[in-house]
Amino acid sequence: MKQLKRALPLALANLLILNSTIPTLAAEQTNKTPSSSEKEEVIYTTLDASGKPKSSYVVNSFSKGNITDYGNYDSVKMLNTSDEIKQNGDTITFSTEAKKAYYEGKLKDTKIPWNITLHYYLDGKEYSPQEMAGKSGKLKIRFQITKNTACTGDFYNDYALQTTFKLDTDQFTNISAPAATIANVGASKQLTYTILPGEGIDTTITADVKNFEMDAVAINGIHLNLNVDIDDKELKGKVNQLIGAVDQLDNGATALSSGSENLLNGSNVLKNGASSLKSGVTSLDEGVVTLQDGLTTVQDGLNTLNSKSGTLTSGSSEFKAALKTIQTAVNSVSVTNKDLSALTDASGQIKQGITDLYNGASTLQTNLGYSQYKAIMAQNGVSIDSLLAGNSSAASSLAGIEAQLDQIAATSPETADQVAAIKGQLSAASSQISSLLAGDSAAIGGMQSYLDGVAGQLPTLTEGLNSLNTQYATFDSSINKLVSGLGNMTGNLSALADGINKLVDSYEQLDTGINDYTDGVAQIVAGYTQVMGGVSSLAQGSKELVSGTGELYDGTVELYDGVTTLCDGAQQMADGTGEFRLETSNMDHNIDQEINTLLKSIGGDMDNPVSFVSTKNTHVDSVQFVIQTEAIESEKTEEKVVNQEEDTSFWQKLQNLFKHDQDTNK
Repeated sequence: MKQLKRALPLALANLLILNSTIPTLAAEQTNKTPSSSEKEEVIYTTLDASGKPKSSYVVNSFSKGNITDYGNYDSVKMLNTSDEIKQNGDTITFSTEAKKAYYEGKLKDTKIPWNITLHYYLDGKEYSPQEMAGKSGKLKIRFQITKNTACTGDFYNDYALQTTFKLDTDQFTNISAPAATIANVGASKQLTYTILPGEGIDTTITADVKNFEMDAVAINGIHLNLNVDIDDKELKGKVNQLIGAVDQLDNGATALSSGSENLLNGSNVLKNGASSLKSGVTSLDEGVVTLQDGLTTVQDGLNTLNSKSGTLTSGSSEFKAALKTIQTAVNSVSVTNKDLSALTDASGQIKQGITDLYNGASTLQTNLGYSQYKAIMAQNGVSIDSLLAGNSSAASSLAGIEAQLDQIAATSPETADQVAAIKGQLSAASSQISSLLAGDSAAIGGMQSYLDGVAGQLPTLTEGLNSLNTQYATFDSSINKLVSGLGNMTGNLSALADGINKLVDSYEQLDTGINDYTDGVAQIVAGYTQVMGGVSSLAQGSKELVSGTGELYDGTVELYDGVTTLCDGAQQMADGTGEFRLETSNMDHNIDQEINTLLKSIGGDMDNPVSFVSTKNTHVDSVQFVIQTEAIESEKTEEKVVNQEEDTSFWQKLQNLFKHDQDTNK
């Protein structure tokens, strides 16, 4: 017999909440004396803030003795003893006299049985964890856990998870986490998610956040052991009562099914009579509708005809006005061949003037330039190049004479005074001559710059005049064609004016007839409206009669359908209660199996825990997972405290090993 405990939900919650302290307690429970081959594994995994694994290590514990363990580790070290530990491939050996010996192995592979992902959104936009630090706005965190198919073993189906978020209420307000248990922990809100074996999670946390920061998310996985006894004596008594009630229910359902058949036959007769009445009234209404449709068609035609009357009279009036405008315009046209000849003569003169202007510009472009200027001066006996060279030579000669006078004064002191006087007179004249020579050369240079500049602009002027000459030739040709066409028209204008005058006189009579016709159509439409009023009243009455008989028939159909449904339902109920009666006959024998299956689906398979690090490890007492993400912090300027690890005692080392568990579950 199983003993029922009403505290099952509370016990389950407490078991998950306390699991995070198991590593520390394991170090203290030295009274337990398992066999030397038993071991305990605690797998510690660090995730980044988005859930991606970064590193993993395992803390293995054994009782005293000669220990052989297996694991694919990068490195191993003893934690609470100074015993020598050896690693040969995946084999780890050591010997210890400690009641409980712990060693740490750093895993090469960081895969764990769960895929854990965290996505961060602010005001609807997704950000990386690093980008989120320090931001404010409408926050959404999407938290997902699914099975990692790349990781072997049945840990996903056999292990429960507890996940804890800690949110500072100074930064987070209006917190919403529908799937979490929310508790106050100091100035923070602690959100706890309990995830049963084989179950993942996909949930969201929303809040208003200021200067976003978040502590590490703690995720602990344990082998959930529901050692629950259930007292099924009272439950089986209730089941026997249920079996008796089902027998009575089955008998009543059979009687109800028989009575509903009689009610169904009567409702069918009523439905058939209502159907016949509805058919007759519908035929009458169809005749009225046909009459109304025919009269409506006639009225629509008259209304359309009448509605076009305004357009017809307005269009006729506009057409008559247009004819008068044409008549006035044609009668006012007076163009002679003499006028057209004057137009062509004037255009020809303009064309000739543009051609002469272009020819003159072309001649000027050919004859104007510095080289042409030099040629003309040469024809008159003056060489510009020789003149420039002579100016330069003369200036140099004057400077040479002054230099010679200075030399004479230096070699003949007795003549120095006379030479100085001569040099003074020569210097005054030399300065004036040099200025004149320089001015002459500058004038020649200026003439060259001016002529070259003017000559450079002449091609643009010539090209523009050439384009103008070509374009006006086309324009002049168009004028000649226009004049030719107008010359042919002048003879026909008189005949056209006579025809227009006759057309205007005839259309006056047609316009009067159109107005008389539209007045007659309006009178017919006014009389036909009274006929349509009477037919509409007849159709309305017919519709009401059809509607009434339709409602009557629909009511009988609904009644019949309802009775049919009742009859079918009664029969189904009778069949169902019969089947229910049959199925519940062995309910008291099946209840034990269902309870056991339910407990197994919640707790997972508890037989023979399997090592996470190696299938070679046997007689494993327990395996536990301690998973933690990185915290998200904004940049702060703080002094770093340097820990002096060389002075740390063994118990401080052991405390630091499990510190993140204790901090998370304070």
